[in-house]
Amino acid sequence: MECFPDFELDEVEQKEKLGWITPGEYKAEDNCDGWFMRDEQHALIDKRELLSQRASYLNRLGRHEKALEIHERIKRDYGHKGGFRFMSEDACLSSALMISSYPTTSILTMLDSLRPTVTNYGDQLQYFTLCSKVYYRSGDWPLFLRSLIFLTSYLDMADHWEEMTKIPKELQGPNFSIGCLAKACLLLQFQLGMSRGFVTRKLKRDEERTRKILAEMERDKVVTARREMDKSVVKGSANDDLARPAHLCRWTEGSLLTMPSSLSILDSFFANYSWLLEGMQSLWMQMRAIDRL
Repeated sequence: MECFPDFELDEVEQKEKLGWITPGEYKAEDNCDGWFMRDEQHALIDKRELLSQRASYLNRLGRHEKALEIHERIKRDYGHKGGFRFMSEDACLSSALMISSYPTTSILTMLDSLRPTVTNYGDQLQYFTLCSKVYYRSGDWPLFLRSLIFLTSYLDMADHWEEMTKIPKELQGPNFSIGCLAKACLLLQFQLGMSRGFVTRKLKRDEERTRKILAEMERDKVVTARREMDKSVVKGSANDDLARPAHLCRWTEGSLLTMPSSLSILDSFFANYSWLLEGMQSLWMQMRAIDRL
């Protein structure tokens, strides 16, 4: 202060410049339960974020039609470019899938709209997840199984193998259901060795449930299934991109699955799990003939 002996703070000028308010004028931001459902403006919250919060809450309450309306509004007003275009299309399709009465033809159209917005590994992982749900709903079993095989090439998870057993029994070969369940059980046992806390409890319940189902089947077939399914799935790329941690899943370079690589994955899957697919050649040829991702 010795350098500025004549310097004075003009508090009036500072107040006008900074927009200071008195304690009586102060109003705290409302962050109590359900704040995002009220119509008044929240100055510190982005409008798009506010609407997203509202739609998520409505989906949680089971009010999927209303949530879809909000997601469609977000897509119309904000979802025009960048990664948010995929997110807005994804949110609309995910909400529509929760509405049992929503027309299947409209859901297929929404999936077609989502496809060109995929730009990176994370998007494509979610895209194939939605594909499996959409094609299950439409009964397109070659595309349903194909989507799940691609998912195993990204993340070899027990859930993906259990989903495969939803294929109608008349389309399954003699080894398919028991093979998928044996693979799911093997993966759950492997994951249990690396898990901690509540994740361990959840995996343990899933592993016990799957093991009980297998226990009701012929012991010799279960032993054979475990031996035949104790193999690794061919990954979705020739490089190491798909082995990176989940928090890096939005990396784009070299990570997108292409038609040539998808055919390679299908052929490798068939060679690796020929026992599983015994008697399913017709379904497999239909999958091999599909000319799009």
